[in-house]
Amino acid sequence: MIDTVVGYTGGTTAAPTYESIGDHTEALRVTFDPRRLTLDQIFTQFWRGHTPMPVSFTGSQYRSAIFCHGDSQRRVAEFVRSEIAGDSPFASETRLTAIEPASPFYRAEEYHQRFISKQRRGAIPWSPAI
Repeated sequence: MIDTVVGYTGGTTAAPTYESIGDHTEALRVTFDPRRLTLDQIFTQFWRGHTPMPVSFTGSQYRSAIFCHGDSQRRVAEFVRSEIAGDSPFASETRLTAIEPASPFYRAEEYHQRFISKQRRGAIPWSPAI
Protein backbone atom coordinates (compact mmCIF):
# COMPACT_ATOMS: atom_id res chain seq x y z
CA MET A 1 0.00 0.00 0.00
CA ILE A 2 1.31 3.41 -0.90
CA ASP A 3 -1.45 5.72 0.30
CA THR A 4 -5.10 5.98 1.28
CA VAL A 5 -7.34 9.04 1.17
CA VAL A 6 -10.87 9.38 2.53
CA GLY A 7 -13.38 11.20 0.39
CA TYR A 8 -16.67 11.24 -1.44
CA THR A 9 -17.59 9.77 -4.83
CA GLY A 10 -20.41 8.23 -6.82
CA GLY A 11 -22.76 11.19 -6.78
CA THR A 12 -23.69 14.35 -8.61
CA THR A 13 -23.58 16.96 -5.84
CA ALA A 14 -21.04 19.71 -6.56
CA ALA A 15 -18.19 20.01 -4.02
CA PRO A 16 -19.56 17.60 -1.38
CA THR A 17 -18.59 17.90 2.29
CA TYR A 18 -19.43 15.74 5.29
CA GLU A 19 -22.18 18.15 6.28
CA SER A 20 -23.42 18.51 2.69
CA ILE A 21 -22.68 15.17 1.04
CA GLY A 22 -25.75 15.07 -1.18
CA ASP A 23 -25.95 11.80 -3.12
CA HIS A 24 -22.26 10.86 -2.77
CA THR A 25 -20.86 7.86 -0.92
CA GLU A 26 -18.05 8.05 1.62
CA ALA A 27 -15.11 6.22 0.08
CA LEU A 28 -11.50 5.28 0.52
CA ARG A 29 -9.15 5.84 -2.42
CA VAL A 30 -6.32 3.32 -2.35
CA THR A 31 -3.04 3.89 -4.18
CA PHE A 32 -0.88 0.79 -4.40
CA ASP A 33 2.14 -0.67 -6.18
CA PRO A 34 0.88 -3.75 -8.10
CA ARG A 35 4.40 -5.25 -7.95
CA ARG A 36 4.08 -5.45 -4.16
CA LEU A 37 0.34 -5.86 -3.63
CA THR A 38 -2.08 -7.14 -6.24
CA LEU A 39 -5.61 -5.99 -6.85
CA ASP A 40 -6.73 -9.56 -6.09
CA GLN A 41 -5.11 -9.29 -2.64
CA ILE A 42 -6.74 -5.91 -1.96
CA PHE A 43 -10.20 -7.13 -2.96
CA THR A 44 -9.77 -10.39 -1.05
CA GLN A 45 -8.93 -8.46 2.11
CA PHE A 46 -11.86 -6.12 1.47
CA TRP A 47 -14.40 -8.93 1.03
CA ARG A 48 -13.14 -10.93 4.02
CA GLY A 49 -13.35 -7.97 6.37
CA HIS A 50 -16.44 -6.28 5.01
CA THR A 51 -20.04 -6.48 6.22
CA PRO A 52 -22.22 -4.92 3.53
CA MET A 53 -25.41 -3.16 4.49
CA PRO A 54 -28.42 -2.54 2.25
CA VAL A 55 -28.90 1.02 0.99
CA SER A 56 -32.31 1.01 2.69
CA PHE A 57 -30.44 0.92 6.05
CA THR A 58 -27.63 3.33 5.23
CA GLY A 59 -28.69 5.69 2.45
CA SER A 60 -26.17 6.63 -0.21
CA GLN A 61 -23.63 8.13 2.23
CA TYR A 62 -22.71 4.81 3.84
CA ARG A 63 -23.73 2.37 1.15
CA SER A 64 -21.43 -0.48 0.27
CA ALA A 65 -19.68 0.01 -3.08
CA ILE A 66 -16.48 -0.58 -4.99
CA PHE A 67 -15.67 2.07 -7.61
CA CYS A 68 -13.53 0.62 -10.40
CA HIS A 69 -11.21 2.36 -12.83
CA GLY A 70 -11.84 0.32 -15.95
CA ASP A 71 -13.12 -3.08 -16.98
CA SER A 72 -10.09 -5.00 -15.70
CA GLN A 73 -10.63 -3.74 -12.15
CA ARG A 74 -14.33 -4.54 -12.41
CA ARG A 75 -13.59 -8.10 -13.57
CA VAL A 76 -11.17 -8.65 -10.67
CA ALA A 77 -13.67 -7.26 -8.13
CA GLU A 78 -16.45 -9.48 -9.49
CA PHE A 79 -14.22 -12.56 -9.62
CA VAL A 80 -12.96 -12.14 -6.06
CA ARG A 81 -16.50 -11.46 -4.82
CA SER A 82 -17.74 -14.69 -6.41
CA GLU A 83 -14.82 -16.66 -4.96
CA ILE A 84 -15.35 -15.25 -1.45
CA ALA A 85 -19.14 -15.62 -1.65
CA GLY A 86 -18.75 -19.27 -2.57
CA ASP A 87 -17.05 -19.90 0.79
CA SER A 88 -19.34 -17.72 2.85
CA PRO A 89 -22.54 -18.53 4.71
CA PHE A 90 -23.42 -14.90 3.96
CA ALA A 91 -23.00 -15.22 0.18
CA SER A 92 -26.16 -13.29 -0.60
CA GLU A 93 -24.92 -10.35 1.52
CA THR A 94 -21.91 -9.83 -0.75
CA ARG A 95 -24.35 -8.92 -3.52
CA LEU A 96 -25.37 -5.87 -1.48
CA THR A 97 -22.05 -4.25 -2.43
CA ALA A 98 -22.32 -2.40 -5.71
CA ILE A 99 -19.44 -2.60 -8.21
CA GLU A 100 -19.58 0.56 -10.30
CA PRO A 101 -17.41 2.70 -12.57
CA ALA A 102 -15.36 5.27 -10.69
CA SER A 103 -16.53 8.85 -10.89
CA PRO A 104 -14.89 12.07 -9.69
CA PHE A 105 -13.41 11.73 -6.20
CA TYR A 106 -13.51 14.60 -3.73
CA ARG A 107 -11.04 14.55 -0.84
CA ALA A 108 -12.79 14.73 2.54
CA GLU A 109 -12.01 17.34 5.13
CA GLU A 110 -8.67 16.98 6.92
CA TYR A 111 -10.28 15.91 10.22
CA HIS A 112 -11.58 12.77 8.40
CA GLN A 113 -8.14 11.71 7.14
CA ARG A 114 -6.63 9.00 9.39
CA PHE A 115 -9.62 9.60 11.68
CA ILE A 116 -9.25 6.54 13.91
CA SER A 117 -5.53 7.02 14.50
CA LYS A 118 -6.19 10.68 15.36
CA GLN A 119 -8.83 9.58 17.90
CA ARG A 120 -6.43 7.08 19.46
CA ARG A 121 -3.82 9.82 19.88
CA GLY A 122 -6.42 12.11 21.39
CA ALA A 123 -6.15 14.55 18.51
CA ILE A 124 -9.93 14.49 18.02
CA PRO A 125 -11.64 14.50 21.43
CA TRP A 126 -15.11 14.94 19.85
CA SER A 127 -16.83 14.24 16.60
CA PRO A 128 -17.21 17.35 14.37
CA ALA A 129 -20.52 15.95 13.12
CA ILE A 130 -22.10 16.12 16.59
